[in-house]
Amino acid sequence: MPVPHPSRLGMHHCIQYLRSFVRRCLLCHNRKENQMKLQHLFVFFLTLIVSACTAIASPPDPTPIPLPPAQHVESAFQWLETHAMMKDNVDWIALRAETADLVAGAQTTADTYPAICQALKELKDGNAWLLVPSLEIPNFYTGYQTLYPENQVVIRIEPDSPAEKAGLQVGDRIEQVNGQPPVPYEEADAFPPCNEKEMDTSTEEQLIIQRDGQLLQINVARNKITAGRDPYNPPVGRRLGGDERGVGYIELTLESGSHLQYPTDVQKLMRNMDRTPVCGWMLDLRRTPGGDVWSYIAAVGPVLGEGDLGGFQYSDGRQEAWTYRNGEVFWNNEYRYESEIDGSVYKPKRVTPVALLVSPATQAAGELLLIAFQGRADIRSFGEPTRGLPTLITHTDLSDGSKLLVSGAFSFDRNGTVYNGPIPPDVFVETDWSKFGTEQDPVILAAMDWLYSQSTCLP
Repeated sequence: MPVPHPSRLGMHHCIQYLRSFVRRCLLCHNRKENQMKLQHLFVFFLTLIVSACTAIASPPDPTPIPLPPAQHVESAFQWLETHAMMKDNVDWIALRAETADLVAGAQTTADTYPAICQALKELKDGNAWLLVPSLEIPNFYTGYQTLYPENQVVIRIEPDSPAEKAGLQVGDRIEQVNGQPPVPYEEADAFPPCNEKEMDTSTEEQLIIQRDGQLLQINVARNKITAGRDPYNPPVGRRLGGDERGVGYIELTLESGSHLQYPTDVQKLMRNMDRTPVCGWMLDLRRTPGGDVWSYIAAVGPVLGEGDLGGFQYSDGRQEAWTYRNGEVFWNNEYRYESEIDGSVYKPKRVTPVALLVSPATQAAGELLLIAFQGRADIRSFGEPTRGLPTLITHTDLSDGSKLLVSGAFSFDRNGTVYNGPIPPDVFVETDWSKFGTEQDPVILAAMDWLYSQSTCLP
């Protein structure tokens, strides 16, 4: 493994933290803006975070000395063949033959990037990236998130963002961005050097949106990103139903803030809702786009329950378990400091069923949390299939200082079922995003019907 014990844990947390920033960038919406913000954040955080966290385990590395181009690209191919979980999607013999002329004519390692990008494309891995810290890409912020995979339906507006100020609403469907149709996420997620399309550096997005059957134009400013901007996204919760049949509803927003803040705030919500005992819980993961899975497990651990919850499975068959016990989270028996709670750990008044709400925007750490619940007899999921990234990201440094990141392990649940793609819900219900989180939300209504049929919620 490229991230061994014990330093692996420090580095993995840094990569997960970096990943959470990538998912925050989805609030930038379109492919061009995603590319600009993602690349800038990667440049900034790879320099600042990854190098700092690597220093936990060892002294800083000297300035890299690039290998000759042919050796550079071959070392990348060999690493991918060994560590990438999706490696069987690639015909490596054919890939080498197809890229032979390009590699033979390469004068620098940068000339080999198209060959490496071709390998990443053929992996069909949503977590496969080539990161080049030397690239300088402009970055902008609009503050709205759209739904995977079409990249059209607005599912989140960040408070006090340009999108909110312009009047964009959750549920709006974007038909055009600056005169062009939105590009699907499969293309929008690629960024330089694996995306050579010209960057849009305009300072405003002219959106044509559909709302209530009408076409409207909304102009959203593209504000420049300033270093250090990291707004806290607090979890949202409320009690549904009456006192006798109350259900605790919590939307797990993108984990952010300090490692103490998020799980502490979730458990405060739970404790307050459970003062009069709830008869069930509803955890909304429909807009949980990543973050730190250990914080999520720590946050809902009292409802999730103790024991081995699942884990990661590597290409050689090795498994590493996720465990929750005595209010603490462990990965392969190593304590995760993100499970620390400010104050006492919340203790539910009684064991109750749990409804999990999911959508195509449920991804990465959100999917891992969903997997941690799988196998319990008293849980049921509602919504639509998830994004399909329930994997552990692993990485390596190439000879010129660029970095390869790929899915290095799949996930499995407490019963041993392995997950490597979109996770279907137990009950399919399409989200009407214009009614998200309201009393008319069809996914919430379906989940309430099921919870009210369970013994703890019967009158």
